[in-house]
Amino acid sequence: MITLRRSRRIPFARRAPRRHFVLGLGGALLAPAVGQAQGSRFFPDVPSFEYPAAAPRATAFVGRVVSIQEADNGFGEGTEAEAGVGETFSLIALRRGNVPITLGFGVEAYARFSLSDSKSSLISTDWVVGIDVGMDFGRWRTTLRVYHESSHLGDEYAGRFNVSRLDWTREVLEAWVRYTTGPWSFIGSGSMVLVDELDLERPGAMLAVDYRGGRFSLLGERVQPVAGLHFETMAATDWRINTSARLGVEFSGASGTPAFGLSLIAHEGLSTQRQFFRSENGYLGMEIRFDF
Repeated sequence: MITLRRSRRIPFARRAPRRHFVLGLGGALLAPAVGQAQGSRFFPDVPSFEYPAAAPRATAFVGRVVSIQEADNGFGEGTEAEAGVGETFSLIALRRGNVPITLGFGVEAYARFSLSDSKSSLISTDWVVGIDVGMDFGRWRTTLRVYHESSHLGDEYAGRFNVSRLDWTREVLEAWVRYTTGPWSFIGSGSMVLVDELDLERPGAMLAVDYRGGRFSLLGERVQPVAGLHFETMAATDWRINTSARLGVEFSGASGTPAFGLSLIAHEGLSTQRQFFRSENGYLGMEIRFDF
């Protein structure tokens, strides 16, 4: 607040009303801009699409080191590392209000390496890019998602084992439903492959349960326990069930949103690498995760 006192410096006193006018005009101009930012149609402040907590795919930066108990590739049992980055952003509010409908865009990339190999050979990479339409109403969230998925074999791996890339190129339509009550979330989805270069059976399904406990303080930081089970199956592999699990903690940032997490992870079933989708795979490991 600016306070003017009587002074013999008349010129300054005459300039003061102009300063008040400028500040008031600036505030009047900025107020609508702030209001528009809070209710912006672009990049609306609503939850974006996220995978279940234990899903092998992730909407986060992830680094994993796993001990292979049942091998899905030529390296056999040993130790592997996976680097992944994936995120979905809400771009446009198609409808605002109590039941918002938003259009989102997401990109993911995953690379798996053999740490048991002296050259840490790249085994495979998987790529995903898609759009989604999400609707939130109370404890329920529904999402319709269309994405392109492509998988590639690592050059070092292909040369070492004399194998060629499997043409896993797909366009997939998914419908997701998430129900959250307290610390629990129950998630289900059904999928249909629209375009498939391998001409495999097209339907698929997923069920998952997430648990996020209450936050507590540890060494001055806010910590939240997280756990999840994830079950996935598809007709292309005769409806064999793949099970993944995650148990860990997430350290919250200043705004209360997860900043990074440390977890134990496990998988049993078929390979999470699309190049080896018919091969059995089981692993135990550790994961470091950073959320946006």
